[in-house]
Amino acid sequence: MLILKTKEMLSPLMFIIGFIIFLCYMIGLLYMIKKSHDDQRRRRESDMKRMKNIDENDYDGGGNWGRFDNQ
Repeated sequence: MLILKTKEMLSPLMFIIGFIIFLCYMIGLLYMIKKSHDDQRRRRESDMKRMKNIDENDYDGGGNWGRFDNQ
C-alpha cells in the first residue's frame, strides 16, 4: 500500500518539476531572442550613423589602395 501511494504522489510531482524546468527554459529562450534583437537594432542604428561619412568615390568598399589620395 505504501509503495502505491508513493507512486501516485510521484507522478504529479514529476510533472510539476518538469513544467518548472520547461518554463525556465522558455523564459531564458525568449530573453535571449529579445536581447539579440535589441543588439541588432543598436548595431544597425550605429551603422547608419557611420554610413553618413562614407567616401562616395569608393565604389567597391575596399578603401583607397592606390598611391594617390582622392582630391
